[in-house]
Amino acid sequence: MSRFLMLPLILVLMLSACVPATTTPLHPTATETPFSPTLPTISTIYHSTPHFQVFIINSLTTCLVGNEFASGNVCAGTACGDCNCTREEFDPPAPQVGIPPEQINDPQYSAYANKVCLDITLTDQEVKDIIDDMELVRSQAYDWSGGALDLQMEYTILSDVYTGFTAPDYVIGPYEIDDELLNNYVATDTDFVYVVSGLYDRAQGLHLAYWCGSSYGEYSIHGATYSYIQYNHDACNSVTIAGETVYEPLIHEWIHSLDWALNYVDGVPDIYQNAGPDWANWGHASWPACGTGSSNPLDWFPSIDLCEWDPDWIDCNNVASAGSCLHAGEVDGGASWYEHVISVHYPRDIQFNGNFCRDGRKDFSETGVDSGWPCP
Repeated sequence: MSRFLMLPLILVLMLSACVPATTTPLHPTATETPFSPTLPTISTIYHSTPHFQVFIINSLTTCLVGNEFASGNVCAGTACGDCNCTREEFDPPAPQVGIPPEQINDPQYSAYANKVCLDITLTDQEVKDIIDDMELVRSQAYDWSGGALDLQMEYTILSDVYTGFTAPDYVIGPYEIDDELLNNYVATDTDFVYVVSGLYDRAQGLHLAYWCGSSYGEYSIHGATYSYIQYNHDACNSVTIAGETVYEPLIHEWIHSLDWALNYVDGVPDIYQNAGPDWANWGHASWPACGTGSSNPLDWFPSIDLCEWDPDWIDCNNVASAGSCLHAGEVDGGASWYEHVISVHYPRDIQFNGNFCRDGRKDFSETGVDSGWPCP
């Protein structure tokens, strides 16, 4: 899973979840001491009510055909039987896409040696846990933002026959699920879209390749930012928020989407928007060193992936290995990284809009102001 990469405006943003470490020593140390900013006085706080639609896909059905394919422990063929084959070893060379169950015996697939259908499900408890976690995110976002972000949650449980699966990865992107499933559910009054699915075909004892989450900028659903979450406690972390355990990708990907919309839809200035650390050499590059840079925390909104690089955060050190966020969750009663990002860096003096199909501009793929695909 890759770090968040900010691309130029004309390109598509695809943010892959980076899950912070959850093993947190009681008294972590840093090689540099970050400064502690004081929030400026804000005379006006706008009460925004973003519409957040969470689609929980249960069950999710797909079929694979091919001579060689692998995803998780769903493996077939001589080269992929050990689940360690490379892309070059797949037969056909481009991994066979998923197909609907009713087409698995069609003549065009008769030459393939291996066929399997999967029914990926979530338990009732997992569905409840997803909703409970999102409700906690909602309440904390409200508190952390001082009432400026009042997420209006909507939960929809759907089943789907998904044909966008390409082994070895299993990622549900916005293009693959837009018109096919969500077109009748999402309109331009929506600001955030989540699609959450499971990992296991429990009846067959099979699981897909592990993933945590991905967020997409202008690859949207009718202008709303889109994220895919795989509910996968085997490989993805949980964190402590408000004293409760939360599946980390559920809050992580939302803040990615919030970050994207602030810059590209709401036009909120961010002095470090196009800055970034030198990952290869673990150097500051254009990102400010700990304790330096602007003293006004509203001058920037840090990527949720840059815990170790945010100059005013307790874990800023600029020398640790990537993915080291010692205070991702709450430690010893202190604020979590997520609380810091929202409570310190979110601009309360804007009316938030997360949908570029209602921003009053002609942007991205639009052919007119707020019109043209994917806008109505």
